Amino acid sequence: MLHVYDIEKGVLRERDVAELTPGTSDAASWIDLVDASDEEREQLQHLFRQNLPESDDVEEIEASARFFHDEYGLHVHSLFVYQAEGRHRTSTVAFVLQPGRLLTFRDSRLPDFRLMRLRVRRGWVQAQAPLDILLSILEQKVENMADSLEDIHRNLEEVSYLVLEDEEAELEDGIEKLAHLEDSNGKIRLCLMDTQRSISFIQRYVRTDKDRRRTCSEIQHDLDTLMSHATFLFEKINFLMDSTQGFINIEQNQIIKIFSIAAVVFLPPTMIASIYGMNFDVMPELQWAFGYPAVLGLMILSGIAPYWYFKRKGWL
Repeated sequence: MLHVYDIEKGVLRERDVAELTPGTSDAASWIDLVDASDEEREQLQHLFRQNLPESDDVEEIEASARFFHDEYGLHVHSLFVYQAEGRHRTSTVAFVLQPGRLLTFRDSRLPDFRLMRLRVRRGWVQAQAPLDILLSILEQKVENMADSLEDIHRNLEEVSYLVLEDEEAELEDGIEKLAHLEDSNGKIRLCLMDTQRSISFIQRYVRTDKDRRRTCSEIQHDLDTLMSHATFLFEKINFLMDSTQGFINIEQNQIIKIFSIAAVVFLPPTMIASIYGMNFDVMPELQWAFGYPAVLGLMILSGIAPYWYFKRKGWL
């Protein structure tokens, strides 16, 4: 799928893909390639006379492979976070910044780009050059990650109530939710770190451009703030995880304690019953008229005695 945009009077506008021809391709300021077919890749390679990055190249994590400059332009491969099947996932987007054009290549339909497209249709995206489009996408990415961290914080408050205050809660459910939140927070932290690297690389490119350097600094400041918040969430998740496991251990210890006390309480009666269950010929109590009720009373008394002792000590 192809999306084509150009800049008209300082505002980004979407164009019809059918208008993208060898004669009009120079007017396109941003071309967004989504899960491209072989035909679409060949069409772009024919229009711009350059090889497009493959999926394996886009997923390279080494800094030298993700951020570089060559004869085709400035290359930035950046991670984006999105939700699929109720879980956060990451996908890499390849940006190729050329003197008059921005090319983006991605395999996933990312919410950041859907929102960017909606803002373009409403005329909210201002740009003077393709670099402004790239910075606007990264700004949108940072805003969405901030919203995702707020959602995690909100869900974490609910889990915190479930673990620390709800006496009837199933703590195993709390562990499952915490593991899910930790996974989401980890993926967002990874994207934040990757975006920091992307902005640092772009800052070297706009070293002499005061306005865009200031925009990069503002994005970097927002990233630093979000990284601190993500670290706080990580620590809180670990605290709640440790607390949940501690409460589960306490509950298990209470169960073991009950079984241990029950075993001690029933041990003396069991011993007395075992003694009088022996088959010796000479047992004086066997001929005693009150032997049976006396032994029953002794068994009851031997069971009550340890229970009373534990109760007095406060162990029950």
